[in-house]
Amino acid sequence: MSEYLYGRNAVRETLRARRRHIHKLILADNLEKSAVLNDILTLAGRIGLRPTRWSRKKINSIARGTQGVVLEVGRYPTVELEDVLGHAKKLKNEPFILILDHIEDPHNVGAILRTAEIVGVHGVILPKQRAAQITPTVANVSAGATEHMRIVQTANLVQSLKKLKKQNIWVSGVEHAPNAIFFHQANLGGAIALVIGSEGKGMSRLVQQTCDFLIKIPMQGQVNSLNASVAGGLALYEVWRARGFAPNKSE
Repeated sequence: MSEYLYGRNAVRETLRARRRHIHKLILADNLEKSAVLNDILTLAGRIGLRPTRWSRKKINSIARGTQGVVLEVGRYPTVELEDVLGHAKKLKNEPFILILDHIEDPHNVGAILRTAEIVGVHGVILPKQRAAQITPTVANVSAGATEHMRIVQTANLVQSLKKLKKQNIWVSGVEHAPNAIFFHQANLGGAIALVIGSEGKGMSRLVQQTCDFLIKIPMQGQVNSLNASVAGGLALYEVWRARGFAPNKSE
């Protein structure tokens, strides 16, 4: 089963990561040259992939916003939780894990994953149902960050959190609740899993109860809520700051 990824950054990062089966690179006729396009052609050439030319009309029939570049690829390669923990151990880092609690907007998921990859998250846990999955839209919005991330799909989010806690990983949820503490006052260093709740509803009751502690983001003004991707981005950077802005070591 294959799908079409679009957007120059998403296509470039997919070719760089080489985690998917890559079937075909499609470029629009009369495509203007750019640094990103040069990167794409160079990366494609390294694996012996010659581009196919399509008309703009035919490319746009696949998806809007393709920027004239499409990559036909295989299914997204999800991993197991043990793979994420093993990855952190290999890098000699304390685990830094992100959990998205039934976030349904693919644009929010893509934006959060883009930030997660930048700050060195080792892996992300997503519910299998009632949540946005790793679609071409998510890959595009993330600017290709999805292709470098280790994504775990779980049928039971609470059980996954309990597994993390058994590995001595603190679970913290971002929730504007009475018992939550401001994120800059919390101890977010060390092994940690950060939970971001869904749009509007926040975290589910059982997920919230499973967290070791809750953190909230200071707000001033008449609007008392933040977009999920903005809240997630702020919290992820605060965890990274608490960890000493330590970049992952190269594999």
